[in-house]
Amino acid sequence: MMLPLSAYLDLESRVFVWAARQGWQLQRTGPLRRGEWPLPRLEFLREGVLTPGEWDVALAAASPLFVGSVSGQREAWSQDGIGVKFYQAPTEFLGFAQIAHTGPVGFVAACRRLPGWDQAPAPDEATAFARVGLPCVRPSQRNSEVFTMLAGVPGD
Repeated sequence: MMLPLSAYLDLESRVFVWAARQGWQLQRTGPLRRGEWPLPRLEFLREGVLTPGEWDVALAAASPLFVGSVSGQREAWSQDGIGVKFYQAPTEFLGFAQIAHTGPVGFVAACRRLPGWDQAPAPDEATAFARVGLPCVRPSQRNSEVFTMLAGVPGD
């Protein structure tokens, strides 16, 4: 049974509060950021890098927010069965990570082929897009047709 969007948004807001209490900066990423529904899971991007062990401890201590997690994978799930995946990136690569984890896959693959991909610093998406010679593209507009129009080369 698919839970309503409101259940996902409620969990998302609780995850943001939990993360802030940890002193973390999280950003929404993945399909929800592109405005897609239904969702396979919630996805977040964390600024800064933790070890797998640090993630395991943090997620295990997040009860009752999460009732389980996958060791070493930065994945957890709520009491309602909503999956949550966390990605992470150093600040200087955060913009590229946000593009990559927002997707969609074909758009990201095309961007990765452009000169300038992963050239730091790119702490935000606007800077990362500028590094590859593209204007900042809203998540809901990211597709192969838009890529071809902006870059002048075929996307995937």
